[in-house]
Amino acid sequence: MMAWYWILAIVVAATAVLCIAAVCFARLKRKRSKARRREEVSVETVSADEIDETALCEIDDIEVAERVKALMPDLIRTELAAGLAVTRCSTAVYKVILPASTKLATSGSSLPMGAAMASAQVGTFVASSFSTVMGAASMVVGQYYLRIVNLQLKGITERLSELKEFQDSEFKSKVFALHAQVMRSAAFHAEVLENDALRTAEISKLDRLEHECIELLGQTNLMIADYTSKTDLDYPKYVRATAEIDKWFSAQKVLLSTLTEIANLRFALYLGTASRKQCEALLPIYRQQAEETREMLLKWHTDTAERLGVRLEECKHRRRGLDRALHWLPGLFKKDLKYRDMPASTVALIERQTTAEPISAAAHDDLFHEDVEIIAKDGKLYYLPKDTHPTRDDASPKSG
Repeated sequence: MMAWYWILAIVVAATAVLCIAAVCFARLKRKRSKARRREEVSVETVSADEIDETALCEIDDIEVAERVKALMPDLIRTELAAGLAVTRCSTAVYKVILPASTKLATSGSSLPMGAAMASAQVGTFVASSFSTVMGAASMVVGQYYLRIVNLQLKGITERLSELKEFQDSEFKSKVFALHAQVMRSAAFHAEVLENDALRTAEISKLDRLEHECIELLGQTNLMIADYTSKTDLDYPKYVRATAEIDKWFSAQKVLLSTLTEIANLRFALYLGTASRKQCEALLPIYRQQAEETREMLLKWHTDTAERLGVRLEECKHRRRGLDRALHWLPGLFKKDLKYRDMPASTVALIERQTTAEPISAAAHDDLFHEDVEIIAKDGKLYYLPKDTHPTRDDASPKSG
Protein backbone atom coordinates (compact mmCIF):
# COMPACT_ATOMS: atom_id res chain seq x y z
CA MET A 1 0.00 0.00 0.00
CA MET A 2 1.34 3.42 -1.04
CA ALA A 3 2.50 5.58 1.83
CA TRP A 4 0.39 8.63 2.56
CA TYR A 5 3.28 11.04 1.91
CA TRP A 6 3.68 9.72 -1.66
CA ILE A 7 0.01 10.32 -2.28
CA LEU A 8 0.38 13.88 -0.92
CA ALA A 9 3.41 14.52 -3.15
CA ILE A 10 1.54 13.35 -6.24
CA VAL A 11 -1.47 15.57 -5.42
CA VAL A 12 0.79 18.63 -4.87
CA ALA A 13 2.69 17.99 -8.11
CA ALA A 14 -0.53 17.57 -10.08
CA THR A 15 -1.94 20.75 -8.58
CA ALA A 16 1.24 22.67 -9.47
CA VAL A 17 1.13 21.42 -13.06
CA LEU A 18 -2.52 22.43 -13.40
CA CYS A 19 -1.78 25.90 -11.95
CA ILE A 20 1.12 26.45 -14.35
CA ALA A 21 -1.01 25.33 -17.29
CA ALA A 22 -3.82 27.65 -16.24
CA VAL A 23 -1.44 30.62 -15.98
CA CYS A 24 0.09 29.87 -19.39
CA PHE A 25 -3.34 29.52 -20.98
CA ALA A 26 -4.49 32.83 -19.45
CA ARG A 27 -1.41 34.63 -20.74
CA LEU A 28 -1.84 33.16 -24.20
CA LYS A 29 -5.49 34.19 -24.20
CA ARG A 30 -4.62 37.75 -23.17
CA LYS A 31 -1.91 37.89 -25.85
CA ARG A 32 -4.31 36.71 -28.52
CA SER A 33 -6.95 39.14 -27.26
CA LYS A 34 -4.43 41.99 -27.40
CA ALA A 35 -3.35 41.04 -30.91
CA ARG A 36 -6.97 40.79 -31.95
CA ARG A 37 -7.71 44.27 -30.57
CA ARG A 38 -4.87 45.58 -32.71
CA GLU A 39 -6.49 44.06 -35.74
CA GLU A 40 -9.97 45.39 -35.09
CA VAL A 41 -11.52 48.15 -37.14
CA SER A 42 -14.03 50.20 -35.19
CA VAL A 43 -16.89 52.33 -36.48
CA GLU A 44 -18.70 54.92 -34.40
CA THR A 45 -20.94 57.92 -34.89
CA VAL A 46 -19.78 61.30 -33.64
CA SER A 47 -21.34 64.73 -33.63
CA ALA A 48 -20.41 66.85 -36.62
CA ASP A 49 -19.75 69.69 -34.18
CA GLU A 50 -16.91 67.69 -32.62
CA ILE A 51 -15.00 67.51 -35.91
CA ASP A 52 -12.44 70.20 -36.74
CA GLU A 53 -13.28 70.82 -40.40
CA THR A 54 -9.99 72.65 -40.99
CA ALA A 55 -7.99 69.57 -39.96
CA LEU A 56 -9.69 67.19 -42.38
CA CYS A 57 -7.71 65.93 -45.34
CA GLU A 58 -9.84 64.50 -48.12
CA ILE A 59 -8.89 61.07 -49.40
CA ASP A 60 -9.31 62.03 -53.03
CA ASP A 61 -7.32 59.21 -54.61
CA ILE A 62 -9.87 56.69 -55.89
CA GLU A 63 -7.75 53.62 -55.20
CA VAL A 64 -6.99 54.62 -51.60
CA ALA A 65 -10.63 55.52 -50.97
CA GLU A 66 -11.78 52.14 -52.29
CA ARG A 67 -9.33 50.35 -49.99
CA VAL A 68 -10.78 52.17 -46.99
CA LYS A 69 -14.37 51.56 -48.09
CA ALA A 70 -13.63 47.84 -48.37
CA LEU A 71 -12.98 47.78 -44.62
CA MET A 72 -16.33 49.35 -43.76
CA PRO A 73 -19.66 47.66 -42.99
CA ASP A 74 -22.04 47.25 -45.93
CA LEU A 75 -24.46 49.89 -44.69
CA ILE A 76 -21.82 52.64 -44.59
CA ARG A 77 -20.54 51.68 -48.03
CA THR A 78 -24.09 51.92 -49.36
CA GLU A 79 -24.60 55.33 -47.83
CA LEU A 80 -21.27 56.54 -49.16
CA ALA A 81 -22.18 55.42 -52.64
CA ALA A 82 -25.43 57.37 -52.33
CA GLY A 83 -23.66 60.39 -50.89
CA LEU A 84 -25.57 60.02 -47.63
CA ALA A 85 -22.79 59.24 -45.13
CA VAL A 86 -24.34 61.71 -42.72
CA THR A 87 -27.55 61.33 -40.76
CA ARG A 88 -30.76 62.90 -42.02
CA CYS A 89 -30.55 65.66 -39.44
CA SER A 90 -26.91 66.32 -40.43
CA THR A 91 -25.71 66.31 -36.83
CA ALA A 92 -23.60 63.14 -36.84
CA VAL A 93 -20.96 61.56 -39.04
CA TYR A 94 -19.25 58.20 -39.10
CA LYS A 95 -15.73 57.78 -37.74
CA VAL A 96 -13.82 54.68 -38.82
CA ILE A 97 -10.65 53.89 -36.87
CA LEU A 98 -7.99 51.70 -38.50
CA PRO A 99 -5.19 50.30 -36.32
CA ALA A 100 -1.81 51.86 -37.02
CA SER A 101 -0.04 49.99 -39.82
CA THR A 102 3.14 49.76 -37.73
CA LYS A 103 1.24 48.09 -34.88
CA LEU A 104 -0.11 45.53 -37.29
CA ALA A 105 3.30 44.97 -38.81
CA THR A 106 4.80 44.17 -35.41
CA SER A 107 1.90 42.11 -34.04
CA GLY A 108 3.12 39.06 -35.91
CA SER A 109 -0.37 37.75 -36.39
CA SER A 110 -2.58 36.97 -39.31
CA LEU A 111 -6.26 37.81 -39.35
CA PRO A 112 -8.89 35.17 -40.02
CA MET A 113 -10.66 35.49 -43.35
CA GLY A 114 -14.20 36.78 -43.36
CA ALA A 115 -15.50 39.94 -41.74
CA ALA A 116 -17.77 39.77 -38.74
CA MET A 117 -20.49 42.40 -38.45
CA ALA A 118 -20.22 43.12 -42.17
CA SER A 119 -23.76 44.43 -42.21
CA ALA A 120 -23.54 46.34 -38.93
CA GLN A 121 -23.78 50.11 -38.84
CA VAL A 122 -21.49 50.80 -35.90
CA GLY A 123 -19.33 48.67 -33.63
CA THR A 124 -16.08 46.75 -33.82
CA PHE A 125 -15.27 44.06 -36.33
CA VAL A 126 -12.30 42.13 -37.67
CA ALA A 127 -11.21 43.10 -41.17
CA SER A 128 -10.87 40.61 -43.98
CA SER A 129 -7.09 40.31 -43.73
CA PHE A 130 -4.02 41.65 -41.97
CA SER A 131 -2.50 43.04 -45.16
CA THR A 132 -5.75 44.77 -46.13
CA VAL A 133 -5.86 46.88 -42.97
CA MET A 134 -2.13 47.57 -42.93
CA GLY A 135 -2.18 48.56 -46.59
CA ALA A 136 -5.13 50.93 -46.20
CA ALA A 137 -3.77 52.59 -43.05
CA SER A 138 -0.28 53.12 -44.44
CA MET A 139 -1.57 54.44 -47.77
CA VAL A 140 -3.86 56.95 -46.08
CA VAL A 141 -1.00 58.32 -43.96
CA GLY A 142 1.45 58.12 -46.87
CA GLN A 143 -0.91 60.12 -49.09
CA TYR A 144 -1.27 62.73 -46.34
CA TYR A 145 2.49 63.19 -45.95
CA LEU A 146 3.05 63.33 -49.71
CA ARG A 147 0.42 66.04 -49.97
CA ILE A 148 2.26 68.12 -47.36
CA VAL A 149 5.56 67.64 -49.22
CA ASN A 150 3.90 68.74 -52.45
CA LEU A 151 2.60 71.91 -50.83
CA GLN A 152 6.09 72.71 -49.58
CA LEU A 153 7.62 72.03 -52.99
CA LYS A 154 5.13 74.38 -54.63
CA GLY A 155 6.32 77.09 -52.26
CA ILE A 156 9.91 76.36 -53.29
CA THR A 157 8.86 76.63 -56.94
CA GLU A 158 7.74 80.19 -56.34
CA ARG A 159 11.11 81.04 -54.78
CA LEU A 160 12.99 79.65 -57.78
CA SER A 161 12.08 82.84 -59.60
CA GLU A 162 14.68 84.59 -57.42
CA LEU A 163 17.38 82.61 -59.24
CA LYS A 164 16.47 83.75 -62.75
CA GLU A 165 19.17 86.44 -62.71
CA PHE A 166 21.82 83.96 -61.63
CA GLN A 167 24.95 84.40 -63.73
CA ASP A 168 26.14 80.83 -63.17
CA SER A 169 23.88 79.11 -65.70
CA GLU A 170 25.25 75.63 -64.96
CA PHE A 171 24.53 75.96 -61.25
CA LYS A 172 21.07 77.38 -61.93
CA SER A 173 20.16 74.57 -64.33
CA LYS A 174 21.23 71.97 -61.77
CA VAL A 175 19.02 73.54 -59.10
CA PHE A 176 16.01 73.65 -61.43
CA ALA A 177 16.60 70.03 -62.55
CA LEU A 178 16.93 68.87 -58.94
CA HIS A 179 13.66 70.55 -57.99
CA ALA A 180 11.83 69.02 -60.96
CA GLN A 181 13.01 65.50 -60.06
CA VAL A 182 11.99 65.87 -56.42
CA MET A 183 8.58 67.16 -57.54
CA ARG A 184 8.18 64.08 -59.72
CA SER A 185 9.04 61.74 -56.83
CA ALA A 186 6.56 63.52 -54.57
CA ALA A 187 3.63 62.96 -56.95
CA PHE A 188 1.26 60.48 -55.30
CA HIS A 189 0.94 57.10 -56.98
CA ALA A 190 -0.89 54.37 -55.11
CA GLU A 191 0.93 51.65 -57.02
CA VAL A 192 4.27 52.98 -55.73
CA LEU A 193 3.23 52.90 -52.08
CA GLU A 194 1.84 49.38 -52.27
CA ASN A 195 4.77 47.91 -54.23
CA ASP A 196 7.94 47.35 -52.21
CA ALA A 197 10.16 47.19 -55.28
CA LEU A 198 8.88 50.51 -56.64
CA ARG A 199 9.19 52.19 -53.24
CA THR A 200 12.74 50.92 -52.85
CA ALA A 201 13.61 52.31 -56.28
CA GLU A 202 12.15 55.71 -55.38
CA ILE A 203 14.03 55.79 -52.07
CA SER A 204 17.29 54.99 -53.89
CA LYS A 205 16.54 57.82 -56.30
CA LEU A 206 16.01 60.16 -53.36
CA ASP A 207 19.40 59.14 -51.94
CA ARG A 208 21.00 60.25 -55.21
CA LEU A 209 19.04 63.51 -55.28
CA GLU A 210 20.02 64.18 -51.68
CA HIS A 211 23.69 63.80 -52.64
CA GLU A 212 23.26 66.28 -55.52
CA CYS A 213 21.45 68.72 -53.24
CA ILE A 214 24.22 68.53 -50.65
CA GLU A 215 26.88 69.27 -53.27
CA LEU A 216 24.98 72.33 -54.51
CA LEU A 217 24.32 73.51 -50.97
CA GLY A 218 28.01 73.19 -50.18
CA GLN A 219 28.80 75.34 -53.21
CA THR A 220 26.47 78.11 -52.01
CA ASN A 221 28.06 78.11 -48.54
CA LEU A 222 31.56 78.34 -50.04
CA MET A 223 30.61 81.23 -52.30
CA ILE A 224 29.02 83.20 -49.44
CA ALA A 225 32.09 82.49 -47.27
CA ASP A 226 34.36 83.72 -50.09
CA TYR A 227 32.54 87.04 -50.38
CA THR A 228 32.38 87.60 -46.64
CA SER A 229 36.12 86.99 -46.30
CA LYS A 230 36.77 90.32 -48.07
CA THR A 231 37.03 92.92 -45.34
CA ASP A 232 38.62 95.82 -47.24
CA LEU A 233 35.89 96.66 -49.75
CA ASP A 234 34.98 100.26 -50.48
CA TYR A 235 31.33 101.28 -50.73
CA PRO A 236 30.75 100.52 -54.47
CA LYS A 237 32.39 97.10 -54.15
CA TYR A 238 30.38 96.41 -50.98
CA VAL A 239 27.15 97.14 -52.86
CA ARG A 240 28.15 94.84 -55.73
CA ALA A 241 29.22 92.08 -53.32
CA THR A 242 25.91 92.37 -51.47
CA ALA A 243 23.99 91.92 -54.73
CA GLU A 244 26.04 88.83 -55.67
CA ILE A 245 25.75 87.33 -52.20
CA ASP A 246 21.98 87.67 -52.37
CA LYS A 247 21.81 85.30 -55.34
CA TRP A 248 23.73 82.63 -53.43
CA PHE A 249 21.76 83.44 -50.28
CA SER A 250 18.49 82.78 -52.16
CA ALA A 251 19.92 79.56 -53.59
CA GLN A 252 20.95 78.44 -50.11
CA LYS A 253 17.38 78.83 -48.82
CA VAL A 254 15.93 76.97 -51.80
CA LEU A 255 18.40 74.09 -51.50
CA LEU A 256 18.03 73.75 -47.73
CA SER A 257 14.24 73.62 -48.11
CA THR A 258 14.63 71.04 -50.89
CA LEU A 259 16.93 68.94 -48.70
CA THR A 260 14.30 69.04 -45.95
CA GLU A 261 11.56 67.87 -48.31
CA ILE A 262 13.75 65.05 -49.64
CA ALA A 263 14.05 63.80 -46.06
CA ASN A 264 10.30 64.17 -45.49
CA LEU A 265 9.59 62.39 -48.76
CA ARG A 266 11.90 59.52 -47.83
CA PHE A 267 10.10 59.20 -44.49
CA ALA A 268 6.73 59.06 -46.26
CA LEU A 269 7.91 56.36 -48.68
CA TYR A 270 9.25 54.18 -45.87
CA LEU A 271 5.66 54.02 -44.52
CA GLY A 272 6.78 54.08 -40.90
CA THR A 273 9.41 51.33 -41.14
CA ALA A 274 12.19 53.92 -40.74
CA SER A 275 12.23 56.66 -38.12
CA ARG A 276 12.37 60.36 -38.93
CA LYS A 277 15.78 60.51 -37.27
CA GLN A 278 17.07 57.89 -39.69
CA CYS A 279 15.52 59.60 -42.72
CA GLU A 280 16.90 62.99 -41.68
CA ALA A 281 20.36 61.82 -40.63
CA LEU A 282 22.25 64.39 -42.74
CA LEU A 283 19.80 67.26 -42.38
CA PRO A 284 20.99 68.60 -38.97
CA ILE A 285 24.57 68.78 -40.24
CA TYR A 286 23.71 70.97 -43.21
CA ARG A 287 21.21 73.03 -41.25
CA GLN A 288 24.01 73.84 -38.83
CA GLN A 289 26.38 74.72 -41.69
CA ALA A 290 23.79 77.05 -43.19
CA GLU A 291 23.20 78.67 -39.80
CA GLU A 292 26.92 79.26 -39.34
CA THR A 293 27.11 80.79 -42.82
CA ARG A 294 24.28 83.17 -42.00
CA GLU A 295 25.94 84.22 -38.75
CA MET A 296 29.14 84.86 -40.71
CA LEU A 297 27.18 86.96 -43.19
CA LEU A 298 25.58 88.99 -40.40
CA LYS A 299 28.98 89.72 -38.84
CA TRP A 300 30.39 90.77 -42.22
CA HIS A 301 27.55 93.22 -42.81
CA THR A 302 27.84 94.60 -39.27
CA ASP A 303 31.60 95.12 -39.48
CA THR A 304 31.48 96.57 -43.00
CA ALA A 305 28.62 98.93 -42.13
CA GLU A 306 30.61 100.26 -39.18
CA ARG A 307 33.75 100.75 -41.30
CA LEU A 308 31.94 102.48 -44.18
CA GLY A 309 29.59 104.49 -42.01
CA VAL A 310 26.42 102.82 -43.25
CA ARG A 311 23.34 104.00 -41.35
CA LEU A 312 20.82 101.43 -42.48
CA GLU A 313 17.87 102.76 -40.50
CA GLU A 314 18.32 106.13 -42.23
CA CYS A 315 19.22 104.65 -45.64
CA LYS A 316 22.48 106.61 -45.73
CA HIS A 317 26.22 106.00 -46.00
CA ARG A 318 29.20 108.21 -45.26
CA ARG A 319 30.61 110.25 -48.16
CA ARG A 320 34.07 109.33 -49.40
CA GLY A 321 36.94 110.74 -51.43
CA LEU A 322 36.51 114.11 -53.11
CA ASP A 323 32.79 114.12 -52.30
CA ARG A 324 33.65 113.87 -48.62
CA ALA A 325 36.21 116.70 -48.87
CA LEU A 326 33.72 119.01 -50.61
CA HIS A 327 31.16 118.47 -47.89
CA TRP A 328 33.58 118.65 -44.97
CA LEU A 329 32.94 122.30 -44.11
CA PRO A 330 29.11 122.18 -44.55
CA GLY A 331 29.15 119.01 -42.53
CA LEU A 332 30.51 120.89 -39.56
CA PHE A 333 27.23 122.76 -39.34
CA LYS A 334 24.88 119.99 -40.49
CA LYS A 335 26.03 116.44 -39.80
CA ASP A 336 23.57 114.91 -42.29
CA LEU A 337 25.61 116.48 -45.11
CA LYS A 338 28.40 114.06 -44.29
CA TYR A 339 26.18 111.23 -45.63
CA ARG A 340 24.67 110.27 -48.95
CA ASP A 341 21.41 108.46 -49.59
CA MET A 342 21.53 104.73 -50.31
CA PRO A 343 19.37 103.10 -53.00
CA ALA A 344 16.30 101.44 -51.51
CA SER A 345 17.14 98.23 -53.38
CA THR A 346 20.54 97.99 -51.65
CA VAL A 347 18.99 98.64 -48.23
CA ALA A 348 16.41 95.91 -48.90
CA LEU A 349 19.14 93.37 -49.76
CA ILE A 350 21.14 94.15 -46.64
CA GLU A 351 18.06 93.89 -44.43
CA ARG A 352 17.07 90.63 -46.10
CA GLN A 353 20.47 89.11 -45.38
CA THR A 354 20.81 90.42 -41.82
CA THR A 355 17.30 89.82 -40.51
CA ALA A 356 16.81 86.23 -41.70
CA GLU A 357 14.99 84.14 -39.13
CA PRO A 358 16.82 81.19 -37.53
CA ILE A 359 16.45 77.96 -39.45
CA SER A 360 13.45 76.05 -38.12
CA ALA A 361 13.78 72.56 -36.75
CA ALA A 362 12.63 69.53 -38.70
CA ALA A 363 9.28 67.86 -38.05
CA HIS A 364 9.18 65.14 -35.38
CA ASP A 365 5.72 63.62 -35.81
CA ASP A 366 5.14 60.04 -36.91
CA LEU A 367 1.51 59.36 -37.81
CA PHE A 368 2.38 55.89 -39.07
CA HIS A 369 2.48 54.85 -35.41
CA GLU A 370 -0.95 56.32 -34.67
CA ASP A 371 -4.35 54.78 -35.32
CA VAL A 372 -5.87 56.18 -38.49
CA GLU A 373 -9.17 58.02 -38.04
CA ILE A 374 -11.35 58.25 -41.14
CA ILE A 375 -14.38 60.54 -41.28
CA ALA A 376 -17.21 59.56 -43.66
CA LYS A 377 -19.15 62.70 -44.42
CA ASP A 378 -21.42 63.83 -47.26
CA GLY A 379 -20.41 60.92 -49.45
CA LYS A 380 -16.69 61.60 -49.06
CA LEU A 381 -13.88 60.19 -46.95
CA TYR A 382 -11.49 62.35 -44.94
CA TYR A 383 -8.39 61.57 -42.91
CA LEU A 384 -8.33 63.24 -39.48
CA PRO A 385 -4.69 63.37 -38.30
CA LYS A 386 -3.74 63.47 -34.66
CA ASP A 387 -2.78 66.76 -33.03
CA THR A 388 0.84 66.06 -33.94
CA HIS A 389 0.24 66.64 -37.65
CA PRO A 390 2.97 68.74 -39.34
CA THR A 391 2.55 72.51 -39.37
CA ARG A 392 5.63 73.54 -41.35
CA ASP A 393 4.84 76.92 -42.83
CA ASP A 394 1.12 76.26 -42.26
CA ALA A 395 1.28 73.65 -44.98
CA SER A 396 -1.13 71.13 -43.55
CA PRO A 397 -3.59 70.17 -46.27
CA LYS A 398 -7.19 71.09 -45.63
CA SER A 399 -10.39 69.43 -46.67
CA GLY A 400 -11.75 69.37 -50.19
